[in-house]
Amino acid sequence: MKAFFCLSFLLVSIFCLSQSGETIISKAPKTLDFTFSPGTFIQKELFVEANIGIGEISTVFPEKMFPIVGFQGFKLGMEANLKSGNNFIIAPKIGYELSITFFSLKLSAINYFQDKQSEFRLLPETGISIGGLINLTYGYGISFGQSINGISNHRFSLNFNLNKRLWNAVIYGN
Repeated sequence: MKAFFCLSFLLVSIFCLSQSGETIISKAPKTLDFTFSPGTFIQKELFVEANIGIGEISTVFPEKMFPIVGFQGFKLGMEANLKSGNNFIIAPKIGYELSITFFSLKLSAINYFQDKQSEFRLLPETGISIGGLINLTYGYGISFGQSINGISNHRFSLNFNLNKRLWNAVIYGN
């Protein structure tokens, strides 16, 4: 519960920018852009993922506040474990991500396939971010129907949003 209140306080602090914040956000240079997002996560075993994102890259550097840098948009991807044969699991997914400055929020719909079994899950994730470029999140998969053996409900993931504008904003501050 403490983590929820800390995250809520952080979100409110970032988005409540007083009087000057409204003009800064309205003048924020946002563009529709693509990201490639590779990643890895542990969900009872090691998985890898690859996503393509389409959304807005934010790069705002106000004078007296934290920068507002990150990615916000839709993602389409695939994840799989690193096993072969009957233990191989593959999962297409679609989702939405908001990874701005210091926090990351994601919601995905995933369908896991193993042999002839199938399992659909909704996956909300929350965590920390470095300017939307690097995200470390925890998620809990909400299962609908049968459960596949090689996956758990809990997930810790590390992924990267690779985009030249985002990289330059986070690394070089421009």
